[in-house]
Amino acid sequence: MGRHANPDIRRAFQEFQDADTPSKCNKVRCVHCGFVRAKNTTRQIEHLQTCQAYLASPDANHMLQTHPHASTQAEKANNGSGNILTGQQPNPNLQVQRRGPNKRGRELLAPHPQIPQNVMPSLTAHLLARCHHAFIQATQQPFLSHAGCGSLAVGPLTQWLVQDGHYARGYIRFVGQLLAKIRLPQTSNSQFHPMFRTMDLLISAVNNMRREMQFFEITATKYGLNLSPDPPTPITRALLDLFMSASSSSASLLEGIVVLWGTEHCYRSAWQYASSFSSSLSTPSNESHIVALHQALIPNWTSPAFSKFVDATRNLVDELANSTTTRDGKEEMLRCEEIFRQICWLEERFWPDVDGMGEEDESARLGSTGMGSMGNTVGPMDSSMNDSAMGGSTMNGSVGTANMTGQGMNASGMSGANMNGGDSTPVSDGRNSFGGLDSVGQGS
Repeated sequence: MGRHANPDIRRAFQEFQDADTPSKCNKVRCVHCGFVRAKNTTRQIEHLQTCQAYLASPDANHMLQTHPHASTQAEKANNGSGNILTGQQPNPNLQVQRRGPNKRGRELLAPHPQIPQNVMPSLTAHLLARCHHAFIQATQQPFLSHAGCGSLAVGPLTQWLVQDGHYARGYIRFVGQLLAKIRLPQTSNSQFHPMFRTMDLLISAVNNMRREMQFFEITATKYGLNLSPDPPTPITRALLDLFMSASSSSASLLEGIVVLWGTEHCYRSAWQYASSFSSSLSTPSNESHIVALHQALIPNWTSPAFSKFVDATRNLVDELANSTTTRDGKEEMLRCEEIFRQICWLEERFWPDVDGMGEEDESARLGSTGMGSMGNTVGPMDSSMNDSAMGGSTMNGSVGTANMTGQGMNASGMSGANMNGGDSTPVSDGRNSFGGLDSVGQGS
């Protein structure tokens, strides 16, 4: 519907087209004052209400006689109350439409609540929460506090080093059996596949433990630590049996990786606990075994490289647990819980017993409690986790009757026959190099 032309407006303005801007709309010029603006009827009326030359002209008097209601508007214009365009007075006909009817301004809107991100469940966090007290007991023993304070006797330290040597050799076999469990699929990007990352981590674990065995030999020679060829203790034998059970055909790959992470996490936390007492060592000790502890052994298990390895193992445990598709997934989680509880029980007893002075405690823990108490603390392992290596004849009080002969467990590797002696022998960190770990954690 077209607009009706206002004769008063047409008489008061002269319409023309600007030659400089021919593409723009037409312009108008007030014939009374010469004011020029773009053609707009509303704005032209507003101009006439404030144009003194127009209001004093006969055209304005004729308009007031024809339209009496316009006199009120003219009076307002004369009083300056019609100066809408100058910003002195708001235009009552100008309405700001916000983003719709009944909408508030942006400044009045409440901020959107942040949508919580989907947090993947963590098996490792669950295990640490369920076994919190047992884990503290496993990683905060008097042996460790005396090691950090510098008051540990040489006997308990060499005893632990000998047993850790048995542990290291069993660790190599354990990781090798876990590698045999892996079935590698054909994939275009193996870097992001969990099975390939598991393989990378296990290969790093084997190489890492081999370097650590050499590190023990070098440390023992440099600091004059006499390591006797003692056989594995019942607790060490139980740890080795746990390795065999967790890597057997009846156990899943996840259960084996839980054992790998659980033992390494206990080691890191335990030596971090020992390191927390190092500040109490006011003066450097002259005893060679204390120097070995604070210059080599404690830094080895508290290094950033070892922490990176343990964290990568933990991430892999959580990823494998979240991607499991087995029918007995709940039963597998329960078995992992039992395994971790058993690890804590064994790790607590793996540290040698010391008295208040850091000397070897004659009243050994096993002499008073016996291995039979383990069943009351930990509970029996699930039948699917038991094989010939975890049978009752091995786990009861007659531990290792046939296996304690020391066959195949000699300490020739620790004898130092092939080691370089002297104070100039570098003591390298056995866990400072971790090949493949950068790709291990990418999918976690």
